[in-house]
Amino acid sequence: MKAALSSAAERDVKQALDYYLREAGTKVAEDFIDQLESKIERIKLNPEAYRIEAKDLRCANLDRFPYQIVYRIASKSLIRVTSVRHQKRHPDFGLQR
Repeated sequence: MKAALSSAAERDVKQALDYYLREAGTKVAEDFIDQLESKIERIKLNPEAYRIEAKDLRCANLDRFPYQIVYRIASKSLIRVTSVRHQKRHPDFGLQR
């Protein structure tokens, strides 16, 4: 199975990465990217394991960072990540993408 990030999700990741680089340094930013990539790999292995948040959108929390990956199962071979949102944002953030 493949995973594709929407352009909005890519912007979300860039904003989070920029924040961690600025506020916590390179090591923390690299850890964030590693955790994000690891969670996406787990989603690809078992995409239906994570809870449905709205309609066909599912959420998977990162383990160490306060972020959620919002995605949909687009087909039998594709996961589409629609947003990567901070858990303190409005609960509906990213669900309309």
